Amino acid sequence: MTTKPRAVKGKIKIAREMCKACGFCIEHCPKHSIVPASAYNAKGYYPAEFREGECTGCGICAIVCPEAIIEVWRE
Repeated sequence: MTTKPRAVKGKIKIAREMCKACGFCIEHCPKHSIVPASAYNAKGYYPAEFREGECTGCGICAIVCPEAIIEVWRE
């Protein structure tokens, strides 16, 4: 009996008020799980926002973030 490997699920948290909307995380996310928010933050930027979906928790978004405001978890 062959079992399929379990898909790794990930989740990220972005500090909305600290995001300066550089777009690096959006551009580098291989699963397109990060999008620009529809409302701006207190500083007047449209911050990045996590969209539930196929995130694997790869951590690329946290690595490319110049502000280091993204936390990544894997299930």
